Amino acid sequence: MPCSKTLIAVAISSLFSTSLLAEVAAEEATKDLSQLDAVTVTATALEDKKSTTANSTVIKAKQLEQQQVQRLEDMVRYIPGVSLTDQGRFGSAGFNIRGLEGNQVAITVDGLSVGETLNPPTYAFYDFFAAGRGGIDPDAVKQIEIVKGADAIAAGSGSLGGAVLFVTKDAADYLEPEGNDTFVRLKAAYSGANDETQGTVTVANRSGKLEALAVLTKREGHEMENYADSAERQAITGSGRPVADPQDNSSHNILTKLKYQLTDTQDIGLTAELFKADIDTNNLSWLSRSYLTRTSDDQQERSRIGLKYNWLAGHQLFDAFSTSLDYQKTNNDAFTLMLAPASAARLCTTGPCYRSEDRDYQQDLLKWAFALDKELQTEGSSHQLVYGGALEQKSVDFSAIDTSYVGQTMEIAREDIDPDFVPETDADLWHLYIRDNIKFNNSAFSLTSGLRYDHVSYKPQLNDGFTDVTGSVQDSSFSAVTGQLVGNYQLTEQQSVALQLGRGFRAPSTEEMYFQTSSVSRTEQATGTVVTGLYGSLSNPNLEAEYSTNLELAYQWQSENSRIKVAVFKDNYRDMIENVTKVQNPGTVYESCTSFGCTVTQGNPYTINENVGDVDVTGVELQGAWRFNQSWSAQFSYSHHEGEKENGDPLITISPDKLVAGVSYRATDWWSLAANLSYSSEVKAKDAYETEEDGTQTQLVTYLPKSASVVDLVSNMEFGDNWLLNVGVYNLLDKEYYRWERIRYAASSRNNISADGIQRYSEPGRYAKLSVSYSF
Repeated sequence: MPCSKTLIAVAISSLFSTSLLAEVAAEEATKDLSQLDAVTVTATALEDKKSTTANSTVIKAKQLEQQQVQRLEDMVRYIPGVSLTDQGRFGSAGFNIRGLEGNQVAITVDGLSVGETLNPPTYAFYDFFAAGRGGIDPDAVKQIEIVKGADAIAAGSGSLGGAVLFVTKDAADYLEPEGNDTFVRLKAAYSGANDETQGTVTVANRSGKLEALAVLTKREGHEMENYADSAERQAITGSGRPVADPQDNSSHNILTKLKYQLTDTQDIGLTAELFKADIDTNNLSWLSRSYLTRTSDDQQERSRIGLKYNWLAGHQLFDAFSTSLDYQKTNNDAFTLMLAPASAARLCTTGPCYRSEDRDYQQDLLKWAFALDKELQTEGSSHQLVYGGALEQKSVDFSAIDTSYVGQTMEIAREDIDPDFVPETDADLWHLYIRDNIKFNNSAFSLTSGLRYDHVSYKPQLNDGFTDVTGSVQDSSFSAVTGQLVGNYQLTEQQSVALQLGRGFRAPSTEEMYFQTSSVSRTEQATGTVVTGLYGSLSNPNLEAEYSTNLELAYQWQSENSRIKVAVFKDNYRDMIENVTKVQNPGTVYESCTSFGCTVTQGNPYTINENVGDVDVTGVELQGAWRFNQSWSAQFSYSHHEGEKENGDPLITISPDKLVAGVSYRATDWWSLAANLSYSSEVKAKDAYETEEDGTQTQLVTYLPKSASVVDLVSNMEFGDNWLLNVGVYNLLDKEYYRWERIRYAASSRNNISADGIQRYSEPGRYAKLSVSYSF
């Protein structure tokens, strides 16, 4: 990726000049209540929040440990209104928050975006490639903040419906506050959901002014189990296969950090991280007359290296200053090997032969950021001011290679370079922001306000891999001013209300603007003239950015041993981007003929991404927590969301109503038991249709999940200061159920389903998890 020398010079100069960003701390929660044993993860450690929205959740490492989180999906298992999307073979495209998902929900790791998705809908059926947004290992995570509602100041472009902000672990998390110290932790874990075994080694050390951390995690597992798996069902192949395709997967993650204390007020740190996953699948559900065998080998890799400098300056203009320089590389590779029958004459000449499709998508990011804070006192108020900005350079590059082999050997007979899905594209981004948390003296009212300015510019490059026969690929740029206003009023010592108005922004992705252009030839039926150069698909560099406006009202009642919170919201999303079909030359009748026959069309249909209109999402969310005595506590949370497009159609990505209720019993200081009930409502036909131009309603998903109640039982045991044992039984009552996020993808995009094939997307039946760790 070409990197500006000016950017690097400015960044390095800043790194060695000046200060730590002291994030604005929201009002502290009552400490007694925050110590509730977490059956669900809705208890929020407000003092660690980066966002100032009225509705966000912080999940700490201890809660992740107690919940036995081994996958990203586990992180949000008990958070209503938040779920993980599903791309089948290719994992997840990110999180769904209040009905928005994929690139519309920002995901960052230590402030770095994890990249964008690439999953062209026109290629979804073939299941050859999709770029997800994973590459994060839970054992390297210190904290996750899940933000509901727009907060572009905390998360930047993409934070329309919300954001998920990951913070990785530091050596100080394990060491004594002062003096030389060493910490070692060994952990082993097992999950029956996919027969995954895990080993993690954590080492932290402080020697004089130097702190060091290393977290190494290795995982090996198989396909996710389905309900009622059996040897008889495993023998079924083809689109009616009722169980998951056999799979072997492994991953490793290495997180290392060094921090050196330059002076009492200055430190500098180095972070390096590498995540790599390999997934081998025997695609038995794809076997047919077209595929005698089909296997896939997919790899996902995310690596980064970064420097950070902190200065507790106490300066007139700022109390603290922080600057960082980071480089991140993300790569998604999908290799599919198929045995084609002899009837495929264009491929095989003497009998069945192998052919393969190899797709690779690489994203690079170079980012320099700076942040400052200042606490000010005036005659009538106090201000906690945070301001800063960043410069980023991104690039994306895609490649596609199709290979034919000699018979059933791996000797190459022919190799073709397919057109790239997207052109090699460079993007320059910069932003500035300011946020002020104001507390008025002798007043029950406080106010948080903020503004942010973003500028994004794209420069696609045409080459042999990507040619533009339509002339529609052009440079493009976007700018936006977003903001946030949150008012809090303390009604009584126990009661408070908050009103929030926020605006989010998302620049279109590379795929949405520049996806593979094409032209077609058709015959005019009236004259028999062959017309070339008609549109097949067009890019659209004139797309507008998507915007969101979030209005939310929250009420909270909290005492020493209980808390209840109610939030109602309305989110409006403007200029939403969709892939649409349009008609060129609608007054001409065309005829197109292939070996399968001829088709007649009124005009020439072609596809293009366009801003199609507004979407409204409304909802209510409830939370509650109670401590009955030193042994017993309970929590619950509930969400109900509704989404409607401009034409009245439902927003199909809205999650069903969800209720999570749990009770926890702490028998002694070293042993506790928690039971958790998760209820999801059914999805109805009225939730999953679209209206055609002629008024016809078309059902988008062929299978609609019924309501489901799932019970989990988890026990945590601490033996002295060294041993920790976590045991859990999940789906305790062995219920058959389906997640809407998986069914939406499977039944609408892939369509490789017949007979009982939908059952391979069911969730696991009863299974156990076990983890044990030893620290010294």
